[in-house]
Amino acid sequence: MSGATPIRLVGSVGTDHHPFVRMLQWIAAAQTSIDGLQALVQRGATPPLDGLETVEYVGADELEALMLAADAVVCHGGPGTISLAVRCGHRPIVIARDPSHGEHVDDHQMRYTARLHAEGQIDMPTDLVQLIALLSVPRPRSAAVDQTRPELAAAARFGELVHQLTTGALPKRRWRQRILLRRVP
Repeated sequence: MSGATPIRLVGSVGTDHHPFVRMLQWIAAAQTSIDGLQALVQRGATPPLDGLETVEYVGADELEALMLAADAVVCHGGPGTISLAVRCGHRPIVIARDPSHGEHVDDHQMRYTARLHAEGQIDMPTDLVQLIALLSVPRPRSAAVDQTRPELAAAARFGELVHQLTTGALPKRRWRQRILLRRVP
């Protein structure tokens, strides 16, 4: 690994019975190309791929915990998986299942993700080169987390504050705010 900071990627192909080999191949290739990338992919009905850590299925709570701890999320175009990634503070990288590759019965994922991409809500690589480019830079984290889940909101806020602190973007407090903070025991 030559000292690279590990990048934790979580992938999910969902639970559809169609294999999604293309997504696993792209993630495996990205893992080989990007120093420090460590991927764990929920592969569903897709056969395991040598050199890529996969699990067949994980429960919803475990997938949520994995996404919360991840630096990047790559997923299929299912609305449930995309919304979970967003609730966990990610801008997901979405690879829609393509029926022309036998990955689904129709193109509903392609149409849905094209709309989300046009609205700027997701990243949607069309080939391996674009996926590698998206994973080669730090992924943005969002504070737009499900506010009904305090632990998600707290984790997102903490991430936002760390980002502001490390980039020098914390807002300056006025002198009166600094004085008042010192007086509070």
